[in-house]
Amino acid sequence: MSRHHERIEAVFAGERPDRVPICEQAFASSTASELLGREAHTGGTELHYRESLAWMQGEQAHAEFVEHVYQDVVELHRLLDLDILFLPWRFAAKPTRQLDECRFLYGDPEGNSWSVYQYDPHSHTFGLADAACMYRTFEEAEPALRAGAEADPGQPVLSEFAARALREVGDEFPVAGGCCIAVPMKTGFMEAVALDPGLVAAYLDVQVERGIRQLEVEHAAGIRLINGGGDFAFNAGPAYSPAFFREVMAPRWKRLFDRSRELDLWYVMRSDGNLWSVADGLFGPGLAHAYYECDVDAGMRFAKLREAYPELVLMGNVSCGLLATGTPDQVREAMQECLRGAYPRIIAASANAILAGTPPENILALYETAKAWRS
Repeated sequence: MSRHHERIEAVFAGERPDRVPICEQAFASSTASELLGREAHTGGTELHYRESLAWMQGEQAHAEFVEHVYQDVVELHRLLDLDILFLPWRFAAKPTRQLDECRFLYGDPEGNSWSVYQYDPHSHTFGLADAACMYRTFEEAEPALRAGAEADPGQPVLSEFAARALREVGDEFPVAGGCCIAVPMKTGFMEAVALDPGLVAAYLDVQVERGIRQLEVEHAAGIRLINGGGDFAFNAGPAYSPAFFREVMAPRWKRLFDRSRELDLWYVMRSDGNLWSVADGLFGPGLAHAYYECDVDAGMRFAKLREAYPELVLMGNVSCGLLATGTPDQVREAMQECLRGAYPRIIAASANAILAGTPPENILALYETAKAWRS
């Protein structure tokens, strides 16, 4: 078993590893390029833009781009000595056409399922600019909810990237899987939570069934750590009421937690925002094994979380904003605060992702502080 595997096993067992493990679930391509000293394609929504550009050059160019993504991600993990291999979130859709230098059309422009995404070169982000339906009201969201509630959960398959990573570097790194459920954070879906919670529950039931099947596929392939959860909160708290969480969301997440335990998987609950009002329904005994995206800027601090949930593995609590704009000394201080509050059940990381524009010296300060920690 490699050191990377040993560290993660130790943390989830409540033991002291040889050093604090480190990870990063997403790493902006432009920042990775600075660290690697060449153009690299590793993650962030800028990866979606670059992949769309590759599609416009033909099938061969796209295949070469995908190969570069895989190689760059593995090289970055080795360079930084990261302990979990997180494969990047890629944009599944092939663009219909490129509208201009920064905008791409996806889907059928003559139908009701098209969307336009636009790249912002200043922030290195690629986001939705327009679509046939923006789901601004319950009336707009209701057909999508009904279609989702009536959908066949299908039989998930392991992604080509994950299968390759397990085959080629699985002995070196634990490879993270994924299994999320969520109500989309759009106004129309949030209205549905209040106006027709039964429909939302049925929509989520299909996601849960698909998720359970995904857990089984990933377990059979040799994946142990499941990067799961699903965003549902802001700095002020959850996007829906504690009652909806208690009656609809919590029992469905519990099904995923329970199946993970039956399969001897570690389920990582992820969501930005302030989760304190619903934390007992996520992090108590028998619930999620770990909590990632611990949003320090929204009040989710490691020391308080450790006091409330002694066995919970805590992942990522250094503010992404601090990493992008602070000094190395400020980053070291923040990382030390996390370590004092949560060791030894801690995996050091940013609170969410390494953003474009993050100084390499701050990234190195984060990881070096964790590696040097001795309790």
